Amino acid sequence: MSRLIIRIWIYVLPLPLAVAMYFLWAAWSHDRRFALFVMLLPLFYGYVVPGIATNIMHKWRFKGAWVVGHYYVHHGFLYAANMSPLLLLSFLGTPRETLSPETGLRILLCTGALNGFVYWVHDILMVRHGLVEIYNRPAAEGRSPEEIVTHYAPFCFFLIGLTYAAAALLAFHIFVIQHKSDLATIGWVSLVGMVLMIAIPSLVYRVLERK
Repeated sequence: MSRLIIRIWIYVLPLPLAVAMYFLWAAWSHDRRFALFVMLLPLFYGYVVPGIATNIMHKWRFKGAWVVGHYYVHHGFLYAANMSPLLLLSFLGTPRETLSPETGLRILLCTGALNGFVYWVHDILMVRHGLVEIYNRPAAEGRSPEEIVTHYAPFCFFLIGLTYAAAALLAFHIFVIQHKSDLATIGWVSLVGMVLMIAIPSLVYRVLERK
C-alpha cells in the first residue's frame, strides 16, 4: 500500500494539484500576483536546489520513471504541489489585513512543522521503495530508511517550510495589503524569498551532513 501511495504522490498528484492550488490561492487572496508567487517560489526552488544537489554536488539521486539527469522532469511541481497546500492550511482563518506578530509567528511555525512532518514521511517512503538514493552517513552505514531520512528531513524541511512561509508573509503584505505590483517590487520580493529558501536550509543541511 505504501508503494502505491508514494507512486501516486510522485507521479499523479503534482501537476493537477499544483494547478488546483493556484486557483485556490487566487480565490482565497483575491490577488493573482500573490497566488502566482506562492506557487512559483517552491516550483523554482524545486528545480534549482535539487538540480544542483543531484546533478552537480551528487548528494542524492532520484530513480524511476520520468528522471532526467538525477531528478524528476516535474521536480518543481512536486515541491509546489506539496508545499502550497500546507501553507494554505496555515493561512486559513487569517484576515486579509495587516497581520499581528502573533499571527505571523503562527503561520511560520505551523508551515514549518507541517513541512517537516509531511516531507519526513514522504522521503522515508521514497527511500524504502527505492525511488531515491541518499548519500549521507546513515546510508553509508547501512541504516534503515527511517534513520537515513531522520538524519536530515525533519529539521531541514521545517526550515524550508519556515522560510517559504516568511517569503509568503512578505508577499502577502506587499501584494495583498499594500497592492504594489510594479516589476521592481515583484523582483525584489521574489529575490528575497528565493534567498531565504535557499540559504538557510542549505547551510543547516551542510552542518547536519558532517555529523
